Amino acid sequence: MSFLNFLKGQDRLRQIDVSEDQDFVDLQLTITKNWNDENLNHIIQAKGLWGKETVGIEVLFRRDMKLGIVNTEVDKKRFYQEGIRFYSMGELSDNFMKALSALFKTEGSSFKMIETVGATAFVLSGQPEYFDEEYIKTKIFLDDTNKKENYAEWYVNIDLKNRILELREKDQEYRKNIINILTSI
Repeated sequence: MSFLNFLKGQDRLRQIDVSEDQDFVDLQLTITKNWNDENLNHIIQAKGLWGKETVGIEVLFRRDMKLGIVNTEVDKKRFYQEGIRFYSMGELSDNFMKALSALFKTEGSSFKMIETVGATAFVLSGQPEYFDEEYIKTKIFLDDTNKKENYAEWYVNIDLKNRILELREKDQEYRKNIINILTSI
């Protein structure tokens, strides 16, 4: 019975590539599940289709994040280390990495997503304290200390009310680094 329920949910999934500008890769996944962890952080599970393959990823949003712009100024205290964390869903996330690599037109030796990747987050718009109702836009910084020499920026937006997770490209120069960070050990 649970397998049939799984299949029933798959018909709501749509293709992940929603790029409107041929120079940028913008992705949209359907939020299929959301919950809070023991620290009341928000976690979403998002899936989509790339061709006929189902892809997926889980994303944690720290519950204590606040809007980063205060009185039209950037508040430097509102860059949250580990503000967003990506989690692998196994084969679905490996499929996601294959899709991302193909869409980014990057070559990789491994498409296996590592178990978890943290990123510094800055909230561009929306009120995270109203996570269930607000359209929250963030800019994330992967390897922001450049320790692994894979610094990258990416926009991660969530619209829980409409069940949408967006991953929007900041700059093409970060493509290879995004792949490297998500697949490196």
